[in-house]
This record gives sequence, C-alpha cells and structure tokens, in this order.
Amino acid sequence: MLELKLAWRGLVHHGQQYGMFVFASAVLVALNYIFTALVNNSSLHQAMNGRYLIIIARLCLIFVLMLAVVFMFYVNSFLLQQRDRELGLYNMLGLTRGNLGMIMFWENLMLYIAAVGLGLLAGISFLKIAFLVLQHLTTMQHLHEEIKLASVNKVAVMFGVIYGLLLLYDIGRMRRVKPITLWQQANAGEQEPRSHWVSGILGVICLGAGFVIAVRTHPNISAFFSFMGAIILVVIGTYLVFISGSILLLKFLKNRPHYYYQPQHFIAVSGMLHRMKQNGASLASICLLCTSILVTMIMTASLYFGSSSVLRLWNPYDVMISQPQPLNKTQQQQLHQLAHRQQLQVQPQHQLTMTQPVLGEIQGSVFVKSQATPTYQLATLTVANYNHLNHTHYHLKANEILFYSPDSNLHLTQLTVKQQHYKVRMLHHFNLYFNYGHSVTTPLFVVAANRTQAQAINPQRWLTVTGFNLRGKPQRQIHFAQQMQALWQLDPSMYSVRAQMAAFWNSLFGGFFFLGILISIAMALTTALMIYYKQIAEGTADRQRFWTMQQVGLSLAESRKAIYSQVLTVFFLPIVGALVITGFALPAIISVLKVFSLYNIHLLLAVAAITLILLIILYVALYLLTTQVYSRLVRVEFNPQN
Repeated sequence: MLELKLAWRGLVHHGQQYGMFVFASAVLVALNYIFTALVNNSSLHQAMNGRYLIIIARLCLIFVLMLAVVFMFYVNSFLLQQRDRELGLYNMLGLTRGNLGMIMFWENLMLYIAAVGLGLLAGISFLKIAFLVLQHLTTMQHLHEEIKLASVNKVAVMFGVIYGLLLLYDIGRMRRVKPITLWQQANAGEQEPRSHWVSGILGVICLGAGFVIAVRTHPNISAFFSFMGAIILVVIGTYLVFISGSILLLKFLKNRPHYYYQPQHFIAVSGMLHRMKQNGASLASICLLCTSILVTMIMTASLYFGSSSVLRLWNPYDVMISQPQPLNKTQQQQLHQLAHRQQLQVQPQHQLTMTQPVLGEIQGSVFVKSQATPTYQLATLTVANYNHLNHTHYHLKANEILFYSPDSNLHLTQLTVKQQHYKVRMLHHFNLYFNYGHSVTTPLFVVAANRTQAQAINPQRWLTVTGFNLRGKPQRQIHFAQQMQALWQLDPSMYSVRAQMAAFWNSLFGGFFFLGILISIAMALTTALMIYYKQIAEGTADRQRFWTMQQVGLSLAESRKAIYSQVLTVFFLPIVGALVITGFALPAIISVLKVFSLYNIHLLLAVAAITLILLIILYVALYLLTTQVYSRLVRVEFNPQN
C-alpha cells in the first residue's frame, strides 16, 4: 500500500524528532499506567490511610493525563510543520487529500503502537520498583504490586483517544488549507508582532493579585482555596506577561542602537522578534512547569522529612488522653491491666490541666474569637501547672502572661483578650504541648497567674490531659490504645497514640512524597522535551538565515556569539520567572504546611534550596545540550581554531 510506505518513509526520514516523541509519549504512558495501577490496587485499598493516597493518586492521574494531552498536541503541531513540505510535494505529484489523510492515519497508528507498547512494557517493568519505593516511604510493608488487564486496557484506551484526537486535528488542519500551499507554508515565517499593552498590563495585574493573595494567605483551612486562587491568577498572568512582555522587551532592545547594532544582538533580537508570539507561550509553559516542579517537591519533601517534628507536636508522649477529670483509681488499675496484657510497661504520667481551646484569630495583638476561618486554638493553664511540668520557676503578676506557640514567626509583647491587656513573655519550650482534637488550627497556650485569670481569658470548661510513655512494641501499643478506647468509650479526639499517629503520618506524607516525585518526573520530562523541540523549531527556521549571513561575511566566531546570545536570552527567562513566582509562593506554601502542623521554616528553606539547585543543574545541562542541537541545525561548526 502506497500510503503505508510513504508514512513509514516519513517516520524514518524524521527519525530523530519522531523518536524523541515516541520516547516521551512512552514515558507518559508508563506514568499513567503506574497511577492507574495505584488507583486499582487492592492492597492499597485495604491499607490504613490507603483511601487518602488513592484520592491523591486519582487527581495525579488526571493531571498527568492532561499534561500528556497538552504536550502531545504541542509536539504534534511542530512535527506536522516539519512534514508540510513533504505533504505539499506529495500533493503536487498527484496524491489527493484522501491519500494524505491515509498517510497521516498510518503515521499516527504506528506512533500509537510504538508509544503505548513501549510505555506499557516500561510501566509494568517499573511497577515493582515503584511499589518498593512506596513501601519504603510509607512503611506499609504489606503493599504489593498487581498487574491487572483492566489497568492496561484503560491506559491503552486513554492514549488511543488522544492519538485519535491528534489525527482528527491533523486532518482538519489539512482540510482548512489547500494542500498545494503546504510547500510555501513550510517556509513561511511569522510577521513582526504588534505590541499589546492592554494584555501586558492585564498580565501584570493578574500576577500582582496572585502574589498578594499568596503573601497574605493565613494558615487555616481556607489556605488551600486561597492557594488555588493564587495559582489560577499566576498562570493567566504568566502567559500574558511572557507573550506581551517579551515582545515589548525585544522592541525596547531594538530601539537601543548601541545594543541592537552589534552582530550577536542584531541576529538574536531580530530573529526572536518575528516568532515571539509563539515563543512567548512556550516560554510561559516552561516557566510554569519549572515552578510546578519546585512547588510540588518543596511541599511534599518538607512534609516527608518534617514528619518527625509534626509527630512530636501532636504526641509529645506515647499516649495522650483528654478528659474532664483526671484518671480515677479504677481507670488507673484498668490502664495497667491492659498494658500488662499487651506486655507493655507504663512509664511515669504527666498531667496538664487546661481550659478547652477556643477558636479564633490574632489581629495585631488582639485575639478575636472566630468560628468561620479560625487560624488558632487558644487554651489557658496556670503558671503553677506549667512550672511543675517544665521544672521552671516563673512568677507572674495579675497583668502578665506566658505565651507559647510553635510558630516561630509569632512574636507578641502584649495580648488583648476581651478588652483586657496583658504583658506577654514568650516561651520557647513546653513539655506537654500538643494538638488538641487533631485540629488544622495552630494550638496556642497562655499561662496565667492563677485559675481565675486563666478562666477570665478563656471561660471554657477545664480539661485534664494525661500523657505517658509505654515500653514495648509499637503494634502492641496500638492494640492497647484500641482496647482502652473501647473500654472507656473515648471519642477519637480525646486520645491519641504516637505509634498509631506515626503510622498515619508516615503513610500520608510518604505517599505524598512518592506521588510528588512521579508528578515531578512527568513535568521535568515535559519541560525537557518542550525545550528540545523548541530549539529544533528555531534551528530549522534560522538555518537559511545563518547560512546567508555567513556567505556575506559573518564569521563562525560571530555566529557562535549570536547563537549563545539568542539561546541565553530566551533560555533563562523561564527559570528566572520560576524563581520569582516560587519566591512569592513561599508564604502560601508555609501557610499550607502549617495546616499540617509543620512549623519548621529552616527545614522548608533547606528543602527549597536543594530543590532549586538540582533544578538549575538540570536546566543548565539542558541549555548546553540544546545549544549544541541548535548549532548543528544552523550548520555552525564549533572549531576551537575559529
């Protein structure tokens, strides 16, 4: 069949471009298969906290699938432009639109078979490794991989739909133009774009609004919604700024004779200006992908490596019990009997008497009671109780209080509660600090001079919190807590066990980190391939221009300078934009992490620095590699003698 032979010949002729497309598509197929296998895995369904990971994995599957659609349409449009000349030639030789459509059909079918076949093979091969990593990060050793035909079929169908849409797009594009014009269209360049001040200003406004929301986000349950709103505004603003702002920047440079009329700058600026509308969208996409990698890894890695500090804040002792009254003699006997049955030894007990926390916000130095979007929960206790627990010797006057918060950014010199003003002395240590009720708000403890003053600050009922350690195996500690809850009919908010909480945090944060790594791999691959195809497109477009300029006297040294100037000018705009956006996003990230009781800012900054360094190293490596690809395309030899 002629169409099949021509399709195969076209794929072979453009083997480098199509080969990278198949490779990238296969990796995306493999990642989609791994996420699908996670969602359908029965051992994960049965695991403790497995339902949370399945929900997140389902969202990640949707995101990676959308990423695959966007990437494949982006690369397909580039590949089709490379084929325009051949399709135009085939039409001039007598092939009809129907013949050209069949060529496209066979090309897409062969690409689909290669990508899905290799991707499923890779996904099945790496599934065991993925589950081993998941087991290590979540400490859920009973997890095991399952190769299900339903998962294979689902991924094959999903990518079959994507390739079908690509084929429909290609055929529709061909029907909108006369095939004979494809020959001229392959060589047609873009006209110099006009400056769009309105869209540029609108982009700056969207970016500014997104940055303001991110900086002003408070650590409460609404932080997630604020963060999502900021993301939407930043995405819109980034595209508008890159498309309009880059054109304005290049025209500004063009109007500076001392800069513009230098060989390397003249070639770079004039070449980029005529295709900056398309370039701007590509640069914005690369910028947002880099930002997404940074934000994803900073959040998930910080939660994973900070899980031990979160656990200490939630459970300073192995067992924490909150009741209106202290443990009576009968409960003490039952507690020791249960521990004996589980071969556990109860360590000395510590008791904290406090008022039941009240929800609210701190506005300046005023605590305002609030139930709508509270940021803090405030409880009070006496200085005598605090001194006994922490082995200190504080003395307080009637208008003085001690104040403890795990949030190092919260510094108060005075606090106003119910129009009463108190001088504040900040505490840096609290032996029995804990998160009452497993809340997403930040617990605050106010130490008053006596019970009367404590009750005046927070007129809630008194609670007795008992904390103690257990000597024995963690699994037996969990059984002990379950039996204790059943015997005393405790509400889950009234007690917590460190071993159980550790399993919860490890499975949750470890799962987040694992899914974050997979998502980042998908985004990094997409970023690298977008840069690669972008450089090929520009190299192909600039080949004739560089050759002509060399014929009229442009030296190889000047050509190399022009290449580095052009690539460097465009290449590092996205990474600089990603750094700026991430910098403004850090306050929102910190607020979201505080909802999970992670207040270790130094850990977050360390993780951010390491992630940033790794991304920059990857980005520089891509810069060096793609510069070589671009140079080969424009036929500039890198000879040291020149």
